[in-house]
Amino acid sequence: MQMKHAAAALSAAAILTLGIADDSAAQNVESFYKGKSVDVIVGYNPGGGYDVYTRLLSRHIGGHIPGKPTPIVKNMPGAGSLKSANYLYNVAKKDGTVFGMFAGGIAMDALIGGKKTQFDPRKFSWLGSMTESSSACWAWNTSGFKSLDDVMKKEMVVGASAGGSSTAAWPRTMNSFLGTKFKVITGYPGTKGITLAVERGEVQGLCGYFISSIRSAKPDWLRDKKVTMIVQEAKTRHPDYPNVKTVFEYAKDEKTKQAFNLVFGWQVMGRPFTAPPGVPADRLAALRKAFGDTMKDKAFLADANKVKVTILPRTPQQILAYLEDAWKTPKPVIQSVYKALGRDKAKGKKKK
Repeated sequence: MQMKHAAAALSAAAILTLGIADDSAAQNVESFYKGKSVDVIVGYNPGGGYDVYTRLLSRHIGGHIPGKPTPIVKNMPGAGSLKSANYLYNVAKKDGTVFGMFAGGIAMDALIGGKKTQFDPRKFSWLGSMTESSSACWAWNTSGFKSLDDVMKKEMVVGASAGGSSTAAWPRTMNSFLGTKFKVITGYPGTKGITLAVERGEVQGLCGYFISSIRSAKPDWLRDKKVTMIVQEAKTRHPDYPNVKTVFEYAKDEKTKQAFNLVFGWQVMGRPFTAPPGVPADRLAALRKAFGDTMKDKAFLADANKVKVTILPRTPQQILAYLEDAWKTPKPVIQSVYKALGRDKAKGKKKK
């Protein structure tokens, strides 16, 4: 009996000690953030979809982080958000005062062979994603293109930002695997620059433009039927567009589907936010909890509805699960994507 009482006493002491430790950790996190600002990096210019989501999050997440620091949005455009990804991984402070968002597709460059990629996405301190994305190719109403089948018959000129961005990589992938005839014109400053080029008649449309982005940034395009969706760049059809085929439905074999999973499948990551690798565990846990709590915040959701963006949160575990699965892709398939994106040609030019 004495041994049982002793064991019970030790157990109670252990629980009490653990509780004290938890309280101490929470107090340490709160005291660390109190009075500080937190940099929220977005890898695109102001005005685009990524910027809208980043500013929406920043207006609300500060109140959910212990100590209530002030989030400050900082735009860091460049190479389809690759610049911001490299910054977050290699340069940004790893103390929990910096986190941000870049295109999920950029994360795949580390696997596919992006020559300027300086990170391993599996080692980022992922906080979660604000939504699972669903993207599409859009044709201007006067272009004459009604479906992807039309682009297999004649050339369609589309605008893009950097060569590694989805606006450039996705139409090139379809050219390689499906035989489409997209002519990709790069160099535009993000989707805002591309959409302006579409309206000016410089290009006939664009690919890699999220449905959520067009709804928030260009609602008149949909309302006034200025554009036509010609293919959905996703695994499943968006419920609002049940009659438009997905790019996966055009895939001819399993290898093509595996390739498309690398190029288009990352949309399960949607609008992902991450801190640099190496953030102290207690602060990372606090940031992850703050992110999750913000996604359920009524004021945040009302704000999201006001700016017309979709909120379908994804957890860090879901992001990492996709990345781990992608890294199991057979090497020949990865090499086929590498060639489809023109990475082998870029490497050849460098050697000369």
